[in-house]
Amino acid sequence: MRKLALLLPLLLAACAGIQDLARSAVKTPKLTFRSASIEALDLDGATVAFTWDLENPNGFGVDLARVGWSIDVEGTRIASGDVPGGLKIVANGTAPVTFPIRVRFQDVPGIVALLGSGKEVLRYKLGGALGVRTPIGILDVPLSHEDLLRLPSLPRFALDGVSVRSLGFTEIALDVRVRVRNPNAFALPVGKLEYALAIGGAPVARADGAELAAVPAGTSAVVAIPVRLDVVAAGRAAADLARGGEVQVDLSGQANVAGLPIPLVLKGRVPARR
Repeated sequence: MRKLALLLPLLLAACAGIQDLARSAVKTPKLTFRSASIEALDLDGATVAFTWDLENPNGFGVDLARVGWSIDVEGTRIASGDVPGGLKIVANGTAPVTFPIRVRFQDVPGIVALLGSGKEVLRYKLGGALGVRTPIGILDVPLSHEDLLRLPSLPRFALDGVSVRSLGFTEIALDVRVRVRNPNAFALPVGKLEYALAIGGAPVARADGAELAAVPAGTSAVVAIPVRLDVVAAGRAAADLARGGEVQVDLSGQANVAGLPIPLVLKGRVPARR
């Protein structure tokens, strides 16, 4: 018993020495950034595929156990996640590690104001670590990359005129036309429109959740807002509509496209057409 007590420190020291020797025999894998490519870009966000080269400097194979990542845009953490491993890297070999990350623009604080100001790019920073499984356990290899992400453009809204559908002694049926321009290289999805509409200074219509049709890339479309106008209440505006003159139109509200709330303030004198 006494001999065992004397040998125990020696055994522990020997085990620690073996562990240190094993650790020194395993070299930490090396991670080299290769590329960040845009796989998809639309008004909802961007999908970026990141690729690194993972080099195994050891004389035995290792495998990728996990990838943990987080992404900051304009200084704000907007997303984080994990990617399952499974990739095997042979002895003294190198293998590419690629994983996509979706950046949703609606998660970026103040994104509508940034888009509306004409800002063309966002600064982002990707961080995290790759967990590499080795004979002595999982080694974490840090990853980091900073770059700029190109922004799309907001759709543009403008008054396009008034179309008179029918004239009566007491009522005028008309459509207020709003043109939606899509300056992007991708189609705009179906959206929603909330608005309050006035003609000749008199409120005539309001809606919450009116549909905005999809707009193909690089084109424009017209949204027709149907209105029934009381001739007596409209006064001079009704007379202008009847003779095909110009009328004052004021539209305020919000368009919601791809989850982005876009404020609308449209006003001006527009021609009435039959």
